[in-house]
Amino acid sequence: MRARPAVALSVLTALTLTAPVLAAAPATAAPVATTAATASAVGPGQSTAPAAFVPLDLRRLLDTRSARETPAGQARPLSPGESFDVPLSAWKSHPDREVPVVPKEATAVLVNVTVTDPSTDGYLTVRRDGDMPGAPATSTLNFKAGETISNTIAVAVAPPRSAKGPQINLYNNAGNTHVVVDVLGYYAPTGTDKYDSVRPTRLIDTRTTGGNRSIVPVEVAKPELGTAGAKAVVLNVTAAEPRNHGFVVAYPSDKPYPAEGSNLNYVPGRTTANQVVVPVGPDGRINLLNTGSADLVVDIVGFYGPSGHQLFSAVTEQPRLLDTRYGSALMPFSTRVLPVAGGSTGVPPTATAATLNVTVTEPGAGGHVDVFRGDDIRPGTSSVNFNPGQTVANGVTAELGGVPGGVGIFHHSAAPAHAIVDLTGFFTAG
Repeated sequence: MRARPAVALSVLTALTLTAPVLAAAPATAAPVATTAATASAVGPGQSTAPAAFVPLDLRRLLDTRSARETPAGQARPLSPGESFDVPLSAWKSHPDREVPVVPKEATAVLVNVTVTDPSTDGYLTVRRDGDMPGAPATSTLNFKAGETISNTIAVAVAPPRSAKGPQINLYNNAGNTHVVVDVLGYYAPTGTDKYDSVRPTRLIDTRTTGGNRSIVPVEVAKPELGTAGAKAVVLNVTAAEPRNHGFVVAYPSDKPYPAEGSNLNYVPGRTTANQVVVPVGPDGRINLLNTGSADLVVDIVGFYGPSGHQLFSAVTEQPRLLDTRYGSALMPFSTRVLPVAGGSTGVPPTATAATLNVTVTEPGAGGHVDVFRGDDIRPGTSSVNFNPGQTVANGVTAELGGVPGGVGIFHHSAAPAHAIVDLTGFFTAG
């Protein structure tokens, strides 16, 4: 990481926003599959071996704006249709230049991926490797020309092309765009922290509590939630009603603010959410540093720790589970239950939770969707926030419930919207 003499200077190494405010307009939606299906099989051999989690402090793996932070030592945007390999390493300006961050035995990695300054509307897909011909059938995040937007995804890793360590791949479908990748942790057979879900619970909302919005401490290891032994927590962090450009960084309470990296980027007037996985300080807290003027809303959905009971498997090719553009849209203030485990999905019926990429597109009004256990009532939290006409995606980790195990999707908006759900992985007892 780069040295950071003061927080004021750190905005130069974190992702800052320079694009003008964009008017709400229809954006490029996630790609439409070639056949109308609500599920694609995962099947034997198409997911990684169950593994535990190893949390990492936020660390930058790629910044195409900087020659020092790219594998080839060249600053350039990704070009249209480009498939770009990303070694899971950090970079130095002198030999030995590549510094592996994720070990060879890792099965999957958790990364925050940010697109910035794209020349046109498009989408980016984060996947295991780029060996499959043609464009991928799913997307990770959708963007409009000139905007900066992030998403967090768990993705299977590919064997290294060099001797250093594993890698992942980025596919850019249109225009020229810069991409930033920050690592949050990885899954490996040697990991010791297993996962447990908690019922989605709101921990903090500065719209009602007020107080300092620059550095917000959040108690996340709470006995009443069952998270007392958490080593890392899974949160949905929302920047609500921002008045200017800014970004949010989550970090453990006993560590200094990271010299580079960000978890959430926002622009004026657009409520924006992103999934965050962050190590927990010894006092059971994390800190959120907020560089702009926005309220912060924090929901917890799960945790990793020695007391957890579930192991993670990433799918090697991400299947599409739902695309309402083939059928009926999500109706205002309604819940749709989506089966995930068992059946034609190929996800084992014993799966306890899933990691999903949820995209809302063509909404007729602003609002949000909640994703939660399929046999539960909605918990009153949020997973994806959107403005009218906006296409926006967010990574979601959700407990499965019902027969077969599934998730409920509550559409909190006054007008219909379409939803697209792609599977990135699942948890089983282990």
